[in-house]
Amino acid sequence: MRNFRRASIQSQILILATFLVVLVSVAATAMEPYIYGRHDRGFQNGLFAARAAMVAEQFAQASSAQDEVTVLKRAAALGVGVEKLSLEQPLAGKQQMVSPSELVARINTMLADNIFAAFHRFVIGQSHPDVLTVGIDDKLALVFQLPVFPSYVWFVPAAVSGFLKVVIPLVLLAYFSSWLITEPLRRFAAAAKRASIEGSWEKPFEPDGAAEIRSLAESLNVMSDRIQSMAEDRTRMLSGVGHDLRTPLTRLRMRAERSGEPELRGLMLADIATLSFMIDECLAYFKDASTAETDRKVDISSLLQTIATDFSDMGVDVGFTGSRRLAFVCKPQALTRAITNLVDNASRYAKQVEIDLQESDDGGIKISVGDNGPGLTDEAKAKVLEPFFKVDKSRQIGAQGGSGLGLGLPIAKGIVTKAHNGQLTLLDRTPTGLVVVIDLPAPQAIQPEGAPPIPSSQ
Repeated sequence: MRNFRRASIQSQILILATFLVVLVSVAATAMEPYIYGRHDRGFQNGLFAARAAMVAEQFAQASSAQDEVTVLKRAAALGVGVEKLSLEQPLAGKQQMVSPSELVARINTMLADNIFAAFHRFVIGQSHPDVLTVGIDDKLALVFQLPVFPSYVWFVPAAVSGFLKVVIPLVLLAYFSSWLITEPLRRFAAAAKRASIEGSWEKPFEPDGAAEIRSLAESLNVMSDRIQSMAEDRTRMLSGVGHDLRTPLTRLRMRAERSGEPELRGLMLADIATLSFMIDECLAYFKDASTAETDRKVDISSLLQTIATDFSDMGVDVGFTGSRRLAFVCKPQALTRAITNLVDNASRYAKQVEIDLQESDDGGIKISVGDNGPGLTDEAKAKVLEPFFKVDKSRQIGAQGGSGLGLGLPIAKGIVTKAHNGQLTLLDRTPTGLVVVIDLPAPQAIQPEGAPPIPSSQ
């Protein structure tokens, strides 16, 4: 029951409709055969009673044994099962003898089309027909075998009729109802996913379908407008705060530069630089500039090689391995920022960083940024992608300062997942270190033929 309650609306509707179909089908299959066949059976019962009465009358009028045999043969030809019985011996079993005048009434009574009796005969079956003994005179009697009508004569047509009139319409109705209800919900889910990826909330939900669905769409559009307004207000507020903070920081920097104590001047300038970096990092996190950038085809190999070269010029040991040329459609500025954040973060805790580029079979790419630092614990891996998380016990060896806000990885994750619909994963590196793996799906990746991979550059 719990799984049923947690299933999708379409599954619940289909399950309930299937149960209804089974229930109605069983009822129709069990009852319709006896309803459909009542008039036909009554007609056949009356015909049999009339023929039996005629046979009994002709047999009573027979003047010789040969005439009696002739009457019995005619009865067999008419489909009336009858045998001659001598009354010199008592009747066997529970047979009761009736007079010819009572024959028709007794046959109609025994073959009465009672629905409960018919259902009983259908369930238990009938191994032998009922018999009725009719006394002709003091010495002879006729034993009539009452007909047993096979159930399939009425069961098959009624079952087919019930299937065509009940089962198929209910199945079609259930499918159409589930589609009618769930199709707008599927569109809502696709619109919400598309809006989260594209960063646009401009009326993503189309008010279509039933009145309740249209009301839901309008409510969701109002909610999206409020979310967009709140996000814009937050960005404007943070931009204003950042601008206001830069003015006193600039005055502090100017006053610190005029300080007559070199050691104190250096410490003050370092703190001011840290504060400026923290402000810029927070603003960059809350205002995702990647949403405004358009996709275009670039040489991803050249882009990564440039990042590695820039860090190498600053004294960081960064190498690159991968294809010499690999065209890929992406947001190059946003992706450059994400990789730069990853390399910068790795360089704070490791002496060597490696960027690796691979092309996937489906046309996507895989970018790995690995280092030989102390790595991260499993608990830290789950939290390091959260904003403002600072690692206290891991990756402290060789740390070179930093803001301590922990926004480099969250910013990179946002660029990968939101701007490129990709995936960012943290893995352990052998023997030590951490590997950040970025999987970006196609749209399209092209590698020229005959381009050898670039060897590792240190």
